[in-house]
Parts: sequence; structure tokens; C-alpha cells
Amino acid sequence: MNMMTIPLKEYRKSIQIQKTILYRLDLLQKAVVENSKDEVSSEYIKRLEKISLNLDAGKGKKFSSTSSFRNYLRDL
Repeated sequence: MNMMTIPLKEYRKSIQIQKTILYRLDLLQKAVVENSKDEVSSEYIKRLEKISLNLDAGKGKKFSSTSSFRNYLRDL
């Protein structure tokens, strides 16, 4: 395994950028959820929240091919 070192200043900057991106993503997700509540059924929102919770818990889903992944997304 190859090791690569970066200066501490660069590392801290990348950590700060990551925090900013995660914060903005959270804001965007909240905005999308708020705006889409009128357009999306409550059943669909519950299904997506369940999938999100499973992903946050580290439970993933495996797909054998890209077509099976597309079908999964289409069936949501």
C-alpha cells in the first residue's frame, strides 16, 4: 500500500470543505423534501426515508448489473 502525506494545513482545509459540502447537502435535502411534499405521496416518502435510514445504518444493497440497479430505481 502506498502512503501519501499532505501538509496539515491542506488536510484541515479539506476537512473544512467536506463539512461545508455536507452542511449544504443537508440544507438541499431539507429544501427538496419540503418542496416535494405536495407532489409526492406520503407512502413514497416513507419508503425513501426507510431506504435512507438503512443506508445511514450501513446496510447496503447489492446489484448484479446496471440494468438491475436501473430497474430498482424505476420501481421506487
